[in-house]
Amino acid sequence: MCREDKNCRVIAVANQKGGVSKTTTSINLGVGLVNLGQKVLLVDLDPQGHLTLGLGFPKNLPVTLKNMMENIIMGIEFDPKDGILHHPEGVDVVPSNKLLTGMDMSLLTVEDREMVLKEYLELLKGSYDYIIIDCMPSLGMLTINAMSAADSVLIPVQPQYYAADGLTELLKVIKGIKKRFNPGLVIEGILFTMDSSRYNNSKRNKKAVADTYGKEMKIYDYTIPRSEAIAETASEGVSIFSYDRKCKGATSYALLAQEVLSHA
Repeated sequence: MCREDKNCRVIAVANQKGGVSKTTTSINLGVGLVNLGQKVLLVDLDPQGHLTLGLGFPKNLPVTLKNMMENIIMGIEFDPKDGILHHPEGVDVVPSNKLLTGMDMSLLTVEDREMVLKEYLELLKGSYDYIIIDCMPSLGMLTINAMSAADSVLIPVQPQYYAADGLTELLKVIKGIKKRFNPGLVIEGILFTMDSSRYNNSKRNKKAVADTYGKEMKIYDYTIPRSEAIAETASEGVSIFSYDRKCKGATSYALLAQEVLSHA
């Protein structure tokens, strides 16, 4: 259960660009926090279901996040823990699959449509220290729901050309959500992922992001390296800590978990 002397923190891991390690970061931050003694729930908010699959769960589950959100929309009484999966590494998971695809459109006709996910997560917060939402690679209604429910947004960024420009739209959305729906929303930080730090191009791109946004928000000093070990974890259904605890990727995600915990 969440300790009485502190609140459950909800973190949305978001970037409208695909392929920046949102899911990998969600999984490894979650397990990293579990390793530090925290109770963690991961929420798969992507119809691709990569977080669900990446932890070894099947595609065709009878109960997913879609069912939970539909129960909220329709005002049906239900057990909010129905369908929560338990992973051997200690994280709990609200799974998703392709059936979530239509939810973006369905939400458009719902009153208080930005708050459906928040309403569901409020029913679960008493059981967790952290809830981490793995957002889909878009800025649609599901992502808006995630930011409306979150205390903070963690932004994974691959240090590629135009990375700084690509953040502009995301930051506009975050500011809009903060103004209209969630005044307490903050940016947890920018985390460089898939980093080939020995290459000058990567160094230049990281500097461009730091120069553009470093005064406005935290940019983590350490980065997540481009790593075969990290890439291989998805097919094994485990975190980097189970797959190769001694690799640089595991060390980096452990540092991230420690820093996130220090913000509590």
